[in-house]
Amino acid sequence: MHPVLLTFHLSGAQLVLRAYSTFYVLAWVVAVALGTVVAWRRGFSWWRVLITFAIALAVGVGGARLLDLGVNWGYYSEDIGRAYGVGFRGFSLDGGLVLALATALLLSRAFRLPVWRLADSAVPALASGIVLMRVGCFLNGCCFGTITSLPWGVTYRPGSAAWAYQVATGKTGLLGFTGAVRPVHPTQLYEMIAAVVMCGVAIALMRRRGETGAPSAGSGVPFLAFALGFTLFRLGNYFLRARLPTAAGPTWFYPVFYLIVSAGLVGFLVWQLRQRARKEKTIP
Repeated sequence: MHPVLLTFHLSGAQLVLRAYSTFYVLAWVVAVALGTVVAWRRGFSWWRVLITFAIALAVGVGGARLLDLGVNWGYYSEDIGRAYGVGFRGFSLDGGLVLALATALLLSRAFRLPVWRLADSAVPALASGIVLMRVGCFLNGCCFGTITSLPWGVTYRPGSAAWAYQVATGKTGLLGFTGAVRPVHPTQLYEMIAAVVMCGVAIALMRRRGETGAPSAGSGVPFLAFALGFTLFRLGNYFLRARLPTAAGPTWFYPVFYLIVSAGLVGFLVWQLRQRARKEKTIP
């Protein structure tokens, strides 16, 4: 755990570069930049895509805060000012993704951009953003998992959020007060791997060509495959994540949420594949 990347002095003031905030900002910048470049290389107007992705990101950050406000009300009830604070704590990835994608959909229609092709172009940006954010989480010591005996379990140091959670929930017994910490699932790393793997699947689908030289998967299928695979992974990873005492939402909220999203993605995926099959039948 390395929550502080760098500490330096400037004009007599001490400045601290924290891992969590640094990687979150880096994730936002890289995601917008990479998404714009990929879309531009696929024939889109770069400035329209840039505006679309930048506004979608801004709305997504707000959505991430709103969902976190609902599921972690205990944290905000201690100080209601945290709800509209500008600090880098209190974000739920799912809320951000949902609102960001909805905003991008509306803007793409306003700019008359092909929605499904734009969604496919955004996959590398989404994956890179997720990876960078989870690097920040891992270094910061948040979003940790439940206790595990697996050889790749991560042991955070005394004073960390994982240590405080284990002491508060009695997972370490009296030894916790002496600094004992048990290893936990590196759920942040699991999520990083899932994002990379599903991005690879989406890129392979985009690059795969049929007999005519056109993409055989059809527009939208790579994005839907990425979104479905990552959502199902989030469903499984949820049961490995430690549930914080500040969590206010019911334990069934996220599993039901992921199942609903997955069902919707499956529906869109089947519809897109059928549309593709119909077009191939009409081509002589």
